[in-house]
Amino acid sequence: MPVPLFRTDADDCAASINASIGNVFDQLTILANEVVEIWRREAALGKKPSSKDLAVLKPKIDAQLQGSKSCIHGTGVVLEPGELEDCEMYLEWWRMGAAGKVVPMTLNFNRRSESFYNYQSMQWFARPKNTGSNVVIGPYVDLYGADTYILTFSLPIHVDGRFVGIAGADIALHKFERILLSSLIKMENEALIVSEEGRVIAANTANWTVGDMAHHAMNRQETGCRVIELGEAAAHWSLVQRPCKRKHRGAA
Repeated sequence: MPVPLFRTDADDCAASINASIGNVFDQLTILANEVVEIWRREAALGKKPSSKDLAVLKPKIDAQLQGSKSCIHGTGVVLEPGELEDCEMYLEWWRMGAAGKVVPMTLNFNRRSESFYNYQSMQWFARPKNTGSNVVIGPYVDLYGADTYILTFSLPIHVDGRFVGIAGADIALHKFERILLSSLIKMENEALIVSEEGRVIAANTANWTVGDMAHHAMNRQETGCRVIELGEAAAHWSLVQRPCKRKHRGAA
């Protein structure tokens, strides 16, 4: 993002939010780099990796899930079918369970089953594969049975130019919202973060509820409205600063 000659509170807010988005992708890069090392090591031995080779990711996944300031609810890698020697479809994915225990994510990969989970059709897998770019998908209702809004951060893993899967993280929106609000509340004007679809991710006033559609707030012709793109094209989010002064949450 170009640095403006005169910085405003909106510029500072956008920079802080971009840093938060970048921090998540930095953690995913750690997992992706580990996968690349495994694939290259096995290729040097004339072999394909197996699911057992991915066990080395577990300590890194645990550290990311159990970090004192972590907002990650689940994380790991999801592989392109056919990349492993012993499984057609596979994910090394762990999530926070009851009482803070880290538990594996289990899904049905039996193509003949009615509950077959075809992750190849999911946007968090298909878009990084097709575009080669990082993405943030959501918010959408989670897969963990808690009816919680989830954001999925995802980046492609390439080994010598070949797509082998994605590294991803599911983040509970209410946790990430707190991080976003710490920047938004410093702005004098009403401001909100909206997704690519125009859905509210976070806002600094009670006028907006997370998950609301905010099409009229995206009207770039509104006098005094400013829109700043966030996430370096990965998130496809926008920071919308409206011309009205913000009202504190809970204010009459």
